[in-house]
Amino acid sequence: MSSAYQFGSLLEPISLEVTEEIIKRYGDVSGDHNPIHFDDNEAKKRGFSAKIIHGMLSMAIASKIVEPLLNDSFWIKQYNMKFIKPVFAGERILVSGSVSLVQDGQVLIHVQVSSPTYPQVAKGELCLQVYK
Repeated sequence: MSSAYQFGSLLEPISLEVTEEIIKRYGDVSGDHNPIHFDDNEAKKRGFSAKIIHGMLSMAIASKIVEPLLNDSFWIKQYNMKFIKPVFAGERILVSGSVSLVQDGQVLIHVQVSSPTYPQVAKGELCLQVYK
């Protein structure tokens, strides 16, 4: 296991604008066509100021932060995320991550997702396992 994956190591942050096209494609793939993701008026009826992205889409985007590790002989063993605030369509999200544990061929990555509207929209952990 590379020494780059030590406790406290920061991963290269990622940033992505969640465009309407990305939201549409995710809705098509997931089958989730809830109007709060596609129609401002429907989102406002449910208490949001504008349409929001799918929570699982933000989770999928956040997982991209570990791609370099996946290319370095790891696989995702477990992934959990807590959704705290919504991400609005068209916002740019920022994903940051740090190594919180290295033990027995596993690396635990703490991730945090923020947006221009909210400093923390989601947080979670990915447990990576080295291939044996």
